[in-house]
Amino acid sequence: MSYAYLKFLNLNWWYCQIYSLFGGKCTYVDEFGNIIPDGSVSGNISVATSTPTGTVDFWAWLFGGGASSGGEYSGAFAGIINTFAPLIALIAGILGFLWGIYSALAYFASGLLILLILGSGIGLLMIRYQELATYGTLSKQSAVASGLRSRWQLLLDQAISSDPKAWRSAILEADVFLGELLLKLSYQGDSTAERLRAVPEDAFVTLPNAWEAHRIRNFVSARSSDYILTQREAFRVMKLYEQVFEEFDFI
Repeated sequence: MSYAYLKFLNLNWWYCQIYSLFGGKCTYVDEFGNIIPDGSVSGNISVATSTPTGTVDFWAWLFGGGASSGGEYSGAFAGIINTFAPLIALIAGILGFLWGIYSALAYFASGLLILLILGSGIGLLMIRYQELATYGTLSKQSAVASGLRSRWQLLLDQAISSDPKAWRSAILEADVFLGELLLKLSYQGDSTAERLRAVPEDAFVTLPNAWEAHRIRNFVSARSSDYILTQREAFRVMKLYEQVFEEFDFI
């Protein structure tokens, strides 16, 4: 096996070749001597820390060692570089100027975006604070009204269903709501009917609606009655109750 093959199989040699392209110097094996048939290496191995003898730095070969005292370059492409040196310098100057403008605009835009992010964050915190002040601590009365409104919506859904039993149940429950409202208005009595009788005439605007809805409720509750309840009539009666409740903000 020749010495050339040993070099190409040596990773250290390859590292030195690549490293030397960038002007570096590394420890390398100068020569290996002869190969003994049993596979061992004989001869002296010398180690140095300089570029191998006879090699030329790649970048020095390509561009030369740098500009001479006359401002010209030497190397494989020295003629091309020297010919277009003014143009290259002009392009480099323009690119440098444009890069400076771009950097200034980029910093300016980044500053505006940072201020926008900070302003948005502060605005969001203010909105959250206002929402917390408005809705965070609902009074007990508001919470009760919200619960009654949910219950009332369920009764309205029953009134527009296709089940006649649901219509009847919705009206009976609505009359219970009316009794609770009258009790809240300080009209006493054991039932809704007694509380309605305790209300003076013209005490409130929707009192006739309350009486009409309660009258139909009595027809519905009396199983022996010949009163026929339809879906449309059930919904109308529920709206009569609702008008009374809305007058006093009960739901």
